[in-house]
Formats: sequence, structure tokens, C-alpha cells
Amino acid sequence: MLRFFHIIKIFLVFILLMMSSCATYYQKNEALMNAVYKSNFEVAEKILSDDVKFEKVQKNKLLFYLNKGTVLWMNQKYDSSIKYFRKADYFVEDFEKKYTQQIASFLTNKNVTTYAGEDFEQVLIHYYGALNYLMIGDNDAALIEAKRMLQKMQKNSDKYKSANKYKRDAFAHNLLGIIYDTKGEYNDAYIAYKNAYQVYEEDYQKLLGTPIPKQLKLDLIRTAFLNGFFEEQKQYEVKFGLKFNKSTDLLTNSIVFFWNNGLGPIKEQNSINFSILPANNGWVQIVNHDLGINFPYKVDNKDDKKDLLDMRFFRLALPKYVSREPYYQRAILKYNNKSFDFQIVEDVNAIAYKSLEDRMTKELGEALLRAALKQIVVYKAGKEKKDGLALAASIYGAISEQADTRNWQLLPHSINYSRVPLNETQNSFDFVAFGKNGQGDFSRNFKLKNKKGTQFFSLQTIDFVKYANER
Repeated sequence: MLRFFHIIKIFLVFILLMMSSCATYYQKNEALMNAVYKSNFEVAEKILSDDVKFEKVQKNKLLFYLNKGTVLWMNQKYDSSIKYFRKADYFVEDFEKKYTQQIASFLTNKNVTTYAGEDFEQVLIHYYGALNYLMIGDNDAALIEAKRMLQKMQKNSDKYKSANKYKRDAFAHNLLGIIYDTKGEYNDAYIAYKNAYQVYEEDYQKLLGTPIPKQLKLDLIRTAFLNGFFEEQKQYEVKFGLKFNKSTDLLTNSIVFFWNNGLGPIKEQNSINFSILPANNGWVQIVNHDLGINFPYKVDNKDDKKDLLDMRFFRLALPKYVSREPYYQRAILKYNNKSFDFQIVEDVNAIAYKSLEDRMTKELGEALLRAALKQIVVYKAGKEKKDGLALAASIYGAISEQADTRNWQLLPHSINYSRVPLNETQNSFDFVAFGKNGQGDFSRNFKLKNKKGTQFFSLQTIDFVKYANER
């Protein structure tokens, strides 16, 4: 009897621990997010500097590095931000070297495992790395980070077989072109811009609804001219309906301004019921007609097959994204009595949805099998009328079936940019963002350094209107 109560006690402690993990990562991050929503980045930095145990434990350490690096960038502490994004990069690389199989997630859920980041999150680590280096004037280091974006994208895209997948990153090519351009390496810049244009045209417009930036078209025409590729220059001018003007479009001195607008989506849990239907030769079908899912599962043991069919249905917990719709709809740079529009180069929100779709297609079979096996244990315990075991197994099955809702919640909703030609007399410019009412609701003045070439600036606007399920 004492041993029985001891076992029950241990089980209850385990249940309590499991229940404490049921809150979404967003809810656990409430203090940090509230500070960010109020643009209190110094407060956000302090929160991350304190002993926040749930973020510093091994399984969430990557998210700690990502959040800390992002907040430091928001605070314009670029050197310190570089250190944390470097730690994040090392963490991902080290994880991939050591990772074999996280068996615990198969028996419980992925919340108990080390978070290694969504594939697109791993790519964007190097965007912030490049941005930090550009802000401190280290163009060579920024170039390495842009190349790392492409390397990481290629490595991750090899995981999935679908032809209709997010497999190439147009912004990474565009950023690489901008940095080569800044360094005066116009042939490499032209190649990178050309690659970016191809990916925007073939992938981004169709998969993500992201148009080809006009500035990319202008940069492609300009670098074709600078390389002496006059036939290509003329072809692009005709194709784009743009005309290159040597006297005004050479951009000897310019501003390139990156605007991170809003915040990307958060993850929540989505519970889905599946039916179990008979099939021939030891197979069953796990089906959800609403989602069009029909997953065949081979059952070698006749008793297990009968138990599965007797269960009839079970619940599966999957992550889903919930968008945060940004308040600002567009922005301009005002310089020398002219206005220059921002253009979207990376729809992070759309990429998040597409990446999760690609990943879930691959992992759904594993998730279904995990949930089914847990439910068999519950069903068998109940069938054998072992009430205590049945109750325990039932509670465990319900609580342990939790979706992994962790994600990098400080990523922007979208990355936008603008390029402005400079003259030698005007030494400041204004950034102005517009809300839905069409009014200039946010503005900030920037001072220019007295230097030749390209100057880089960056800014994050936080405000969002509402949560919305877009897909």
C-alpha cells in the first residue's frame, strides 16, 4: 500500500510538472513582450539580464540568445548584439552535430526537447548579424553573414522533398548584392541581384505573395551598366519599364535603410480529432476529412489493430501560427524635399506559415503515431479495468499531448528597405510611418555622417492592431 501511494505521489508530481508546461511560450514570455510592446527596450533588456530560469535552461537557451540579441539591436548596442547572435549560431551548429534522436518527445511532446529554431529562424539569425555589422561599418563581416544566410537556407531546404516549398531566400541574395555593391564589387553585386530577381519572380510572388521590389530592378539595371553589360541593361529597362539615367542613378553616395515593421506571428496549440478506420492486410487509416489527411499505419499485432479500431478516434495537438497584424501600412524617407518609398523584401509572417506547412507535412506521420501509441496505453488500461492505472494513463495522455508553441517572437512581421541618393548639402533625413488612417503617425529624424559611399540605417516599429489567423 505504501509503495502504491509512493507511486501515486511521484505520478502527481510529474503531472503537475507537465501541467506547468501547458502554457504557451508566449504566455510565459508575458513580461518581456509587454515591455517590447511599450517600446521599453531598456526594460526588456533588464528582464533578459535577470535570472529568468525558464529561458536559461538548456531546452530554451537558443530563444534566450535570440531575444537578447534582438533587444540589444533595438537598443542600438550593435557590438553586444553581435555576441548573442553569434552564440545563437554556435548553439544551432552544435545542436546539429550532437543531435541523434530526442526519444523523450516521441513519448511525451516536443516541449521537453531542446529548441533548435524553425528553419527560417536559423536563416534570419544571420540577417541580424549582417545588419549589426553594417551598422558599425564592418562590410566584410556583413558579407560573411549574408553568405551564411544562403548556406543555411540551402542546408535546411534539403530536408523537404516537396517542389512547392520555401526553398530559396530572395532577400538573402538581395542583401548579398547590396553589400557587394557597397564594397564596389559590381560584378558580384550584379550576379546576386540577378539571383534575387529570379527567386522573387519564380518563388516569392507565387508562394508568399511578395512582389519584386522596384529598387532591386533599379539596382539590377545600374550594376549591369557599371559592368558594361549594355545589352542586359537595355533588356531589363524594357522588361521593367524603367530608364537608367547616368547623371542621377549611379548612386555614388546613398542611404540604405532597413525597416523592420511590426512583429511576426506567435504559436498557439491547435487540437485536431482523427478517426481510425480499417484497411486491408494489417493496415489502418488515420483520417481527418476536414483537413484532407489520410495517413496509413501498419499494425503487426492483431490485438493492437483491434484496440486501435475500437478506439475509433483520438486527439492530436499541433502548433499553429497566429499573426499580429502591424499597425503601420507604409513608410517613407523624406530627404532633400523628396519622398522615397519603402518596399517589402521579406514577408517574415508569410514565410513562417509556409515553413510550418512544409515541416508539418514531413512530421505529421510521427506525431500521429506518437499520439496513437499513447492512446492505446490509455485504452488497454481501461479495458483491463485497472481503474487507477487507467485514470493515470488517461490524465497523462491528455496532458502530455501538447503542441510545441515555442518560437522567436521578436522577429518582425516584414522587412522593408529604401535606397536614397545623397548630395553633399543636406545632412539629415526623416523616417515617417503611416497607419491605416493615412496619417504620419510615427516619425524620427536621422543625422548623416560626413562620409562618401553607402550609409546604413535600421529601425524597428512594434505596434500591431490585432491577432489574426491568416491561414
